[in-house]
Amino acid sequence: MKKKKHLFLIGMFIIPIFFIILMSVIAGGVTGNADSFSSSAGSLNITPKELATKANISEEKAKNVIDIANYLMSKERFSIQGASGALAVAERESGFDPEAENIGGGVAGIFQWSGWSNTVNGNRWAKAESRTLSMDVELKLVSTELNGAYKKTKDLVSVSTDPRQASLDWSQYYEGVALSDGQTKADKLQDDAQKWYDLLKDHVGFTNNSSGEAVNGVMSASIPNGWEVDTPYSGQAYNGSASYPQGQCTWYVYNRGYQLGIKFDSFMGNGGDWATKAGYSVSHEPKLHTALSFVQGQAGSDPVYGHVAFVELVKDDGSVLISEMNVTGLPPLTVSYRTFSADEAKQFWYVEGK
Repeated sequence: MKKKKHLFLIGMFIIPIFFIILMSVIAGGVTGNADSFSSSAGSLNITPKELATKANISEEKAKNVIDIANYLMSKERFSIQGASGALAVAERESGFDPEAENIGGGVAGIFQWSGWSNTVNGNRWAKAESRTLSMDVELKLVSTELNGAYKKTKDLVSVSTDPRQASLDWSQYYEGVALSDGQTKADKLQDDAQKWYDLLKDHVGFTNNSSGEAVNGVMSASIPNGWEVDTPYSGQAYNGSASYPQGQCTWYVYNRGYQLGIKFDSFMGNGGDWATKAGYSVSHEPKLHTALSFVQGQAGSDPVYGHVAFVELVKDDGSVLISEMNVTGLPPLTVSYRTFSADEAKQFWYVEGK
């Protein structure tokens, strides 16, 4: 966003034109409100110390990078490419410092929102829950804007498959900086977006959010080597699935089972509730074509709603391959896969369909 006084006239007369239809993919297994969502599973499984070493930055800055990326991917359901584009802009604007200020431009924060020390460039800080230069307040402001006046940014960037383009889109539509404006620094911006994508792309997975340490399961965006799926998901929404918002983990498992002749109720509840649904056989024994119900917080699942996946294969040694949907860092309606060792697999609940 504009930070120089001589540009204030432009900022004063730009009218936000950003719009979007809210994505219908919402929190993993939430059976209600389709207007807000978070991913049902996953985040970055890299620690600030590890990222600091890889990126040659301080641990404090690395933590801020991780916090921003995790928030965008889990709360706003951004792809890792989209999050990387936003990171590049945050690096340009503030160096990831939530306390960064530009007194002359009246802006402050990780994305240098207007209205901090003066309103020469507008007053976007008016939408914040408090006038506090903290990561928590500022990330909430991001959500307020992405789901309000700046929905076009979310529409474009959240589903991006190209970090370089994502950085340009965020800069143009969220920061309000024309691509022809020298402040964009387009070449460096795109290079930085690619840098963050390359640094983080192999660390999108499942973590214990309190410690940052990786937990159960190895995630893959495709069927992993050594495993087979005879009949991949058709992508079809079958009869009875309309009770689950499209793209949720519950919606996927219902339809995946239906495709293979396995029926689950249209009202199984949130992902973590499937194991307690009356009338279904449930055990800790992994079985082919069952629903794996992760209780709340288990294996990186949502701490409120849990998660559910579909068992594609159980090997003789007891290890399992699951398929799932609504996983952090992947575009909506993307099927991903995860494997668990036999010992890990025994920790979960398996729900047999009918």
